[in-house]
Amino acid sequence: MKFHQMNFRSAALKSACMALLLTGPLVAMAATADRNEIGVAAPQVQQYLDTAFPREYEALGGLFTLTARDLKLSIPSSGERLNMGFSASASSGGGAETPVGRIVMSSGLRYDANDNALYMDQPTVDDVQPASPGQRVDEQTRVLLNLWLADYARKQPLFKLDPALMANLGGVKVESTTIRNGQIVVRFNQPVGMPDLDDAQE
Repeated sequence: MKFHQMNFRSAALKSACMALLLTGPLVAMAATADRNEIGVAAPQVQQYLDTAFPREYEALGGLFTLTARDLKLSIPSSGERLNMGFSASASSGGGAETPVGRIVMSSGLRYDANDNALYMDQPTVDDVQPASPGQRVDEQTRVLLNLWLADYARKQPLFKLDPALMANLGGVKVESTTIRNGQIVVRFNQPVGMPDLDDAQE
């Protein structure tokens, strides 16, 4: 009985720690069939992204600047890519910003174990909705958008797990991340979900 109680307390503690593992006050630990997995909902990723925007990207030593703001993220119920959209403006030579429009993009996910973070993987610009009717987005701006997107995917996380709490969980490591059923599913090498009630009663 003591053995099972110990297992229950250990698992409960690990679950409590995991509840704090994902940064931000509104954390959702969505139930999954596999206790090695937790699900992260779009609002939690959005909350993290809200702290990172607006942001500027400079190309060619500052000759061109792209400003991205008001990024919104959604996770479709089917498919394996995130959907995102943001408003963009561009300037050149330190001049005034010119609104570009609303940029619609999608991306897969990759996990970097070095900083416990999720990054965009193979993002694509799917649509550009001009700021004004009849406005055209020139080739130079499209190139700038793709340069920004590649740079962001390489350097900036979409979401980050707290490395200090990861360390406190000892041997628990992330095995994979996928997009499934409208959420990001993080799979660990050990169970991190709540223990079965039967374990506590034995």
